Amino acid sequence: MRVAAINDLSGFGKCSLMADIGVLSAMGIEVCPVPTAVLSAQTGFPDFHLFDTSTLIERSKEDWLKMGARFDSIITGYIPQERDADDIISFVKAFKVDGTSLLVDPVMGDGGRFYSNYSDGMLGKIKFLAATADIITPNLTELCILAGLTAGKAKELEAIEDQDQMIQEIIAIAEKVRTSKAQNIVVTGIHKGDHELCNLVVSPDGNEVIECKTNGRSYSGTGDLFAATLLGYILKGKNTIDAVRFTTEFISSAIEATGDKDRNYGVDFEKVLGKLCGGD
Repeated sequence: MRVAAINDLSGFGKCSLMADIGVLSAMGIEVCPVPTAVLSAQTGFPDFHLFDTSTLIERSKEDWLKMGARFDSIITGYIPQERDADDIISFVKAFKVDGTSLLVDPVMGDGGRFYSNYSDGMLGKIKFLAATADIITPNLTELCILAGLTAGKAKELEAIEDQDQMIQEIIAIAEKVRTSKAQNIVVTGIHKGDHELCNLVVSPDGNEVIECKTNGRSYSGTGDLFAATLLGYILKGKNTIDAVRFTTEFISSAIEATGDKDRNYGVDFEKVLGKLCGGD
């Protein structure tokens, strides 16, 4: 199996392409990376430099078409600039054929905040990519943005005391975002109280809430790690609900292995990659 991974590459932070390559390779899946940018460190660090590689998306597409390359799946993550979004859309149109799935992690915001460097044009292109995807993995803030709601709506939803009501309202929003009954939406990192998170699956297999404990800390790259692991399990034949369950367990193990460290350095997922090698 072969995956085209379109994401940025950071020297420090264990996120984006580092997560894609590490996880999918451990699961026996070939990864063909397309760096949207190269950073000395991920953007949470106080000091970092970003090196533009935007022409590489189009160049990779042209060269790979000449090679007759085919992919079992395409995964996309952080998009630095609007022109990159145009090139990614062109790449997807070229390589998403019958038998090729598309997972879009619509990186746009978190914690009830919309990233300020994203224009309306960029938002429209991310919405287009999400609409064409087989699987999308937004956090709650990103789900609200995709649905045309304010980013702050995420905080309002998590403040609902009746947990069942909160989940039902989120499901209703996800159903508005879904472009077909075949599309899978996995809403990640929903807060249920101070010490519990859940991931919500809205899929053709049904809706499911998958809970996990939290140590109250957040780490760089866990969304990227989740998306890559989820895709790996799906490519290995798991249905979406089971894939999310296994992925949630893996992320929890990685966080437990990390302990108390600066969030910017990400989680020590290398210590638990062995859990993925059997493909269970």
